[in-house]
Amino acid sequence: MAALHRLVTPTRTLEYAVARSSRRRSIGLKIDTQGLTVQLPQRAPLAEAERVLRLKLDWVLKHLDALPAPRAALADGSSACWLGQPRILYSGATRTRLTELELHLPGSEAQLAAALGRFLQRSARPYFIERIAVWSARMGLTPRALKLTSARTRWGSCTAAGDIRLNWRLLQAPPEVIDYVVIHELAHLAELNHSERFWAIVETHSPAWRTHRDWLRREAGHFAV
Repeated sequence: MAALHRLVTPTRTLEYAVARSSRRRSIGLKIDTQGLTVQLPQRAPLAEAERVLRLKLDWVLKHLDALPAPRAALADGSSACWLGQPRILYSGATRTRLTELELHLPGSEAQLAAALGRFLQRSARPYFIERIAVWSARMGLTPRALKLTSARTRWGSCTAAGDIRLNWRLLQAPPEVIDYVVIHELAHLAELNHSERFWAIVETHSPAWRTHRDWLRREAGHFAV
């Protein structure tokens, strides 16, 4: 399998493969059910792939969004089609009970939970990277690294070394709640405490942070996985 590259844009993070050919003289873009591929001449620098993607970004996003919803493998080897487009998961749609999801996906509740968990873990990193990039630029605070966690009750943390940890289950929350957690952890890069100065930073970028915090405390128990 070809290595995937990432391009962070203001609205999302794109993953793409690069294919080279000695017979190709120009750069091509291919979008199919396997995803996005940039086709480069053999000696073209890799930077050309990103340049063309940024130049054709509207076209790329339009055609990627037109792809059918991805299919996930279930424990028994069968496949299931996710509800709508993948981004529906980023709007808190997975708060739906798994018994309700059975109307759309075959398999037992345990199989659905396992498949959904794999999907969320695979999707969390690129989405979190995208949101960190957006808020890092706005706040002027950049973490050293992002790591995923699976704790049931802790949604994020920041180390003294500058590493941010985010819980992949957080992907089941609405976008504004996810952004609050990202802002919260980025603020710790400036204030590694919960002082008044820390909360002032958070409130500057997330004025409704109390509402988002309360949502997590109230609703996280209803997450599907």
